[in-house]
Amino acid sequence: MKKSISILFIFLFFSSVFSQKQNLYIQKDVKEMPIFPGCENINPKKKKNMQACITQKLTDLLSQKLIGFESVMVEHQLAKATAEIQFIFSKEGIILGINATENSHPLLANALIKSLNSISDNLPMIRPARLKSGETVNMYYSFPVHYTVNLEKYEPRPYYPSQDIVLFTLKEKDWDYEVRLSKNNTIKVFEYKNNQESFLGRYLSIQEFESSEPYKQLIAQERSSNKTLVTKGILDGESYEIYIYNLFSKKENPYIEVVKLEENVKKTMVVYKKELEFSQSIYAPLIYR
Repeated sequence: MKKSISILFIFLFFSSVFSQKQNLYIQKDVKEMPIFPGCENINPKKKKNMQACITQKLTDLLSQKLIGFESVMVEHQLAKATAEIQFIFSKEGIILGINATENSHPLLANALIKSLNSISDNLPMIRPARLKSGETVNMYYSFPVHYTVNLEKYEPRPYYPSQDIVLFTLKEKDWDYEVRLSKNNTIKVFEYKNNQESFLGRYLSIQEFESSEPYKQLIAQERSSNKTLVTKGILDGESYEIYIYNLFSKKENPYIEVVKLEENVKKTMVVYKKELEFSQSIYAPLIYR
């Protein structure tokens, strides 16, 4: 898998009046750069050298944090994503105000903000930037991150000719939560109770959905079983149930079972080891929405 994370640090341009008013400075305004952990051997007055060192250190730290993000890119069929992250090297020696610009890709921006917050929580104190007078000051940074994945290395993704498909169903007492994947790769959740459907919400990713209650608790319960209901439905006048096995397992490969109901007796019709095979089967329309 060819993957590249390219981080280039640049500094936002603010007028001197604005910078002074907000007590924020950029590289050209300071005499000495912040000294990032691991860059102590660099003269902070040599701004380009210190900038290069900071760039390398943060690139390494973010690369370690973003190892799992490749699977998110593949899941959403994204070959490229870009986000611009902003933060302040504070005069107290910490990183503050981490956020992303509006034009950033939300999935990458969210991952970067979480990663950089985690990194900053565990960093030693950073010697802040200094003016010519020796005063320590806040320094404002902005950096774009470009994340690319070679999707050609992965198997073809199953195709479903519908706006939404059912991923799985979570059961809680007298109602069900049907979890759907939309064509724009967002997650929708619907509640079913007494044959009534209610839309509950939308999530940017399955990871965001899994961290929300009550779904987090229900998924924790599902992990104790290797069999999860996808959906129930009628096809050509016959009743079917679709199950997915090992959905929440990190050790076992998932597979799909199609079950037919005949006079309250369940009969396994077919088992699909790969989703691609199921997507091309006569049973695929059961998950269309």
